[in-house]
Amino acid sequence: MGAVETMEQFFELLNDGQRDDALKLMDEKVEMRVHVLGSVRTLRGLENAGGWFLRADKGLKMIPGGVRDTGVNYECDLLVLRPGAASQHLDATFRVEAGKITAINLTPR
Repeated sequence: MGAVETMEQFFELLNDGQRDDALKLMDEKVEMRVHVLGSVRTLRGLENAGGWFLRADKGLKMIPGGVRDTGVNYECDLLVLRPGAASQHLDATFRVEAGKITAINLTPR
């Protein structure tokens, strides 16, 4: 499964509330970088990076737009919706190898 197919499945599962199934598409050694207020937080491993998604508010939705498929990288403008919070646009890059998400980079627009 390529990057686009993997990410379409990931977002479909995540947005349907099937977070555990979405995380099965992540590699055990996934690395996730989240850029917030001028600093970067790096989460390593499925327990930490996947936990970020599991701990998110119920009703979390991530809607990709402006998708760019660059081979193993899936880049998009990501609209993040959380109940009771303002929507947020992120520049997102997901690296997919052998059908597994190996790296995530989320940066505010």
